[in-house]
Formats: sequence, C-alpha cells, structure tokens
Amino acid sequence: MKPRAIVLGITADLGFAAGALLASILAHDPEWDATVVILHDGLEPDQQDAFRRLWPDCQFRPFASDAAVERLGVARNSDRTASFLRQYSPLVLAKLDLPDLLEEFERVVWLDADILVRGPLDAIWEFDCLAWRALPEGAFKRRATALGPFAELTLDPAVPLLNGGVIGVSRRFLELGGSSALLHGFARRLAEGAPGSQIDELPWYLAAASLQMPVTALPMAYNHPVGAKASDGATVVHAIGAHKFWNATPLLQLFPDWPRHQQTWVAAGGRPYAGEVQLGEVHPAEQHEVFRAAQARSHWLAVFDALRPVLPQGMVVDLRHDQAQLRIFLHGRPDMEHLLLHRHTNEKRIGLEILLPAKLEDRAVTAICKEVRWARHEKGSLVSVPMAQLGAALATVEAVLSDLSPP
Repeated sequence: MKPRAIVLGITADLGFAAGALLASILAHDPEWDATVVILHDGLEPDQQDAFRRLWPDCQFRPFASDAAVERLGVARNSDRTASFLRQYSPLVLAKLDLPDLLEEFERVVWLDADILVRGPLDAIWEFDCLAWRALPEGAFKRRATALGPFAELTLDPAVPLLNGGVIGVSRRFLELGGSSALLHGFARRLAEGAPGSQIDELPWYLAAASLQMPVTALPMAYNHPVGAKASDGATVVHAIGAHKFWNATPLLQLFPDWPRHQQTWVAAGGRPYAGEVQLGEVHPAEQHEVFRAAQARSHWLAVFDALRPVLPQGMVVDLRHDQAQLRIFLHGRPDMEHLLLHRHTNEKRIGLEILLPAKLEDRAVTAICKEVRWARHEKGSLVSVPMAQLGAALATVEAVLSDLSPP
C-alpha cells in the first residue's frame, strides 16, 4: 500500500488546468512524494503522456459519468439532473469515490483543478481522519433546507461544513464506518431537492457528523478563495466561480505564476488553454492599460461628482468610465446620438462633443458658444467650456433638443 495520493477529477478539456496545478506543486517542492491519480472522462493518450513526463508517478482512471449520475437515483434527463448538469460536470461527483482509493493509499487529498499552489504543501497531510476548510457558521442557515430531510440523524455540532475544493481522507474514515456507498446514499437523498452545488460536498459533512468523525479544519491559507482578502499570501488559492486563473484578465495579472506553470505543462507536451479570456473590457490585459484605465476612472468620477447636482434629467452618464472620453446618453434618442466629454489639456476646462444629426449639431454648438460663458468652438462638433460651466452647457443642449419636442 502506498502512503498518499493527490486526486484530481477533470473533463478532457481541462488537462491544461490540472497540468498547471501539478506544475505549481512541483515548483515549490520538486521532489514531492505522492502518487497523482487523475479521474477523467476521455483524456487523450498524448495528454496522459504529458502528465507522466511532468509527474512520472501518475495514474489515470476513466470516470463513467453516466454511471455516476445513475448512482444518484435520478434519470439523467430529469429536470433536477438536467439543471445540475448545465452547471456542473458529473466529474464533481468523483470526490464521492475517494474512499475507494483507500484500498490502495493510506490517505488521499482531493484538489479541484481551479487551484493554484503557491508554497510547500507538506502540512496538508497532517490530519487523522478527515480534513477540509470549514465554512463560517452562517453556512448552516443557508443549507437548512437541504439538511432538513436528515432530521433523523444525530449530527455532531463540532463537525464543520466544508468547501469541497480540498478534501483530505485517511483509512481511519473506513475504520469509523465511512464508505463511498455511504456518501452516495446521502447524495441520492440530496439530489431530490438540494442545489447541485451541494450534492458533492454535503455528503461528506453528513457522513462525518452522523458518525462523529474527527475533522481537521484546514486553515484558510490551504483553500483560500481568490476573491477573499489576503489571497496573495495563501499557500493554496482557489478560483471559485466562473472566473479562473486562465480566463480572467484580473487573475492573470494578480497571479502571474499561473501562466508560468502552464508553460511548464506545455513544455511537457500538454495543450494550453485556448478559450476566451474575459473581463478585458473592465480590466485591461496589459498593465500599462490598467494604469490608464484607473486614471480615467478617477478623473471621470471627480467630474461626475461635480456634475451630478446639475445633470439634466434627460441625460444619463455611461457606466463605462475607464476610457479617455465619457459618453452621456440622451433620453429618447438612439445610442449613436450622444454627447462625449473629453479631458482637456487645461484641467480647468472640459471638452464637449455633440454627436447629433448635422443640423442639430450646428444649432447646439452655436447655442453653447453664444449662451455659455467662456465657451469656445474647438473644431467640428467639439466645444470646450470651463468645468464650472459644464452643467450650463448641458442644459443648453437639452433646451435645443426640447425645442424639437412636440408641444
């Protein structure tokens, strides 16, 4: 029997994520002694070879998704199951099979593929029976409905709820009455009404709490949500949610080690992530663009703070305020017809561009230059006014538009 194993469960298209995760472990401990067991639904042979080059002691176990869903006791095409499968792969159920691996290993640790390791992991093995990061006390209230059908169980109040991204289990779990069959039994009952996100986690809590098993509460640093405070100092960072280390520009910048670990995976023959990268429209991919966007936001927020008390009711400021210009939409007019504020070289002035049909533009420009103090025509449909007169300039535009409205 081998002493320990790291267990991953991945769909065939997430090889890059598992490869980067393993590379992040090796980056901090190249001689780390553990077998890696990868449960998968069709990982191609060349990608399996890449894993073996990266981590020679690597085993692959096909995961039968259909059989896993059937074990829940519900039809794959039922409303509940269809909803679950729209959000999650059946491979999330693979962690319910961890006890089966205890016939081969003394202890195993499950890691979700959307995890990044940033320090030595040795301390993760220091548990007696079970280990996971505890959820805060308020989590029990949010799961009250799901736990309601288990009122017949006497649940140990010392056992915490868990985030299932990191789960450690040893052979003591078997000795105290635990098994994969027990976990799947709880999962079947949960499938009748619990949210899909809880079907792979609550069975572990129910098994431990009903059998009074000891649970080692892992510190936050060993399963730290990427969006929580102080994640930059964590040993294990978990990208919970839709945005991952590979598909979100803020995370690619905040955790530049993840792309480096992916390159290690690619060097071993693995395929890189080739999908869409999100959030670039609100957090640019290039660092210099991030700085410019922050400057723009700071400037336009200050402008809006002064403008808000005098902004005409028929005008709406664009929420996109990280660009060199700021749009103001006009109620009742198509988006292509709007006003555009320009940052002026003289900080005491501001540019105002009127983007309306030609004759209307001319009328608005003429009216502003005539009626707004210290306004001047710059070029085309662009005028500039003192910052203190911006409200008056916008009111002038509104008056021009109001003249066209039916009585």
